[in-house]
Amino acid sequence: MSRWMAVAALLAAMAAATAATAADKLVLQLHGPAQFEFAGYYAALWQGYYRDAGLAVTIKPGAGVGEAPIDPVREVADGRAQFGTGTADLVVRTAQGLPLLLLAPIFQTSGAAVYYRADEDFASPDALAKAKLGRLPASNILDIELATALHAEGINPKTLNAVPLQPRDSLAALADRRVDAVPGSAWELPWLAYQKGIALKSFNPADYRVDFYGDTLFTLRQLATTQPDIVRRFRDASLKGWDYALKHPDEITALLISQLPHPPGIADIGGFARYQAALARRLARFPAVALGHSNPERWDRIEAAMTASGALLRTADADEFVYDPDAAARHRTDRRDFAILGGTLAAALVVIGWLGLRWRRRAAPATAKTAARPAAATLKAAPEPIPADLNAVLTRLERRMRQRVPRGVAFRLSLLPELWRCRAEAATVRRLVLDLVAAAVADLRGAGLKGAGLRGAGLKSSGELIVGTRNYAFDAAAVADTPSVQLGDWVRVTVRDSGAGLTEEALARVFDPAATSRPSAAVAAAAMHTLGGFVRVESAEGIGTAIHLYFPRAAASAATPGKPAEAAA
Repeated sequence: MSRWMAVAALLAAMAAATAATAADKLVLQLHGPAQFEFAGYYAALWQGYYRDAGLAVTIKPGAGVGEAPIDPVREVADGRAQFGTGTADLVVRTAQGLPLLLLAPIFQTSGAAVYYRADEDFASPDALAKAKLGRLPASNILDIELATALHAEGINPKTLNAVPLQPRDSLAALADRRVDAVPGSAWELPWLAYQKGIALKSFNPADYRVDFYGDTLFTLRQLATTQPDIVRRFRDASLKGWDYALKHPDEITALLISQLPHPPGIADIGGFARYQAALARRLARFPAVALGHSNPERWDRIEAAMTASGALLRTADADEFVYDPDAAARHRTDRRDFAILGGTLAAALVVIGWLGLRWRRRAAPATAKTAARPAAATLKAAPEPIPADLNAVLTRLERRMRQRVPRGVAFRLSLLPELWRCRAEAATVRRLVLDLVAAAVADLRGAGLKGAGLRGAGLKSSGELIVGTRNYAFDAAAVADTPSVQLGDWVRVTVRDSGAGLTEEALARVFDPAATSRPSAAVAAAAMHTLGGFVRVESAEGIGTAIHLYFPRAAASAATPGKPAEAAA
């Protein structure tokens, strides 16, 4: 995403937050037509749950088959809605730079499947090697889910006999045998096939890779920051509506049929609504799983699967885009604990002050000559932020890094045992390293596609990715020899890959946000500058790329001498 689009998104986020404050009037933009797939939101409206929460909510349905598409993400980003629904494609939009916050997955599984005619047998990814496979646009989440399953099974989608299709043409292409199999959604495709008398079978891509979440409620992070109470009330009322809808499907089905426009292309509206009601209960895993349950680690695995299949070129930290409904309660508890602690400390300070005053009165003659020293000592004693242990940060991050690295690439974590502590923020380190790893994987994939007889994501079996740490001390001579470094003691984190490498021209522009072929390096350079550090990039065509992050050594560890380890990470 270009810089102006990112700025526009942030400005729109602020506008959306401001709009939501006016009498708590809110708009929810759905990603599909009014049908039982969205019944919980209508139930929250009809049962008065939004009203009871002090919210005036307007629900806008999305486009149906053959209608002009409506993008809920754009509606929310541009301020025309404050909340929206989407699928796992929200992860892609977040990784592109949009400041989304995923509030609650309503369905614990997506309902995506690969459909084929009942008189054929294409019941696994391997079987698709013999099929004419319908492929939807690369940005379509159904195609992304298919691609992740193919990659997990070591199948290169480029080797398949693919037939480009638009989603609206999938059933017709199956019916007239233009394709043998096609990805589709359980929300509509099986019912449309039933209406036309076409017998279908299917297999679930989730049987071959991580299970993607289904429809998910989202907003902008800015709204959650500026109006957390509105976000909490809307989420709670929506989940209450879903609980009612899944417990009273017949009542809500009747209301959907009588009060809302019918989805286009559906002949038996009642039968379709009952079919979706049963599907909704199954995909939500209701009541076994709490409505809205969201696991950040599962989102990480979904993101890793998308990255490995090539759907993502960079990543986002799930801790940043997944809503934590318990955060406010924890903050209230923390504030209460801090208040108790503060009161205790205040009382202790009063006692200490009283004792100190008595002591000064007795020792005034002895201390008169050195009265200025305590204040100076106090100023010098102001502590630095707690020094960061980057080995510990990377060790905790290892599983998430490995998830992003496809099979066929050797991944290694090379950590210096006696690493100095440094001035760094753990969250920033995690974000930068994950982005750099994703970029390295993309470069390895590009290099691997040039090899012969490759499968899966097209990676060489000899591909290698290393993340390591080292200590470095640069004196004046070292700075003179290597102008890109800075004087002082530094803790270095390196992400090194054996990919295609950068040309001299690309290397010269690597930190230019508008021209770089490695956006993650440009982002890292800006972030490291704010931390008082710097970035170096080494790269050669056909050899690979190493991106080095240099963090300032913390004063506490600088007091302990140590020999820098000059070996490459």
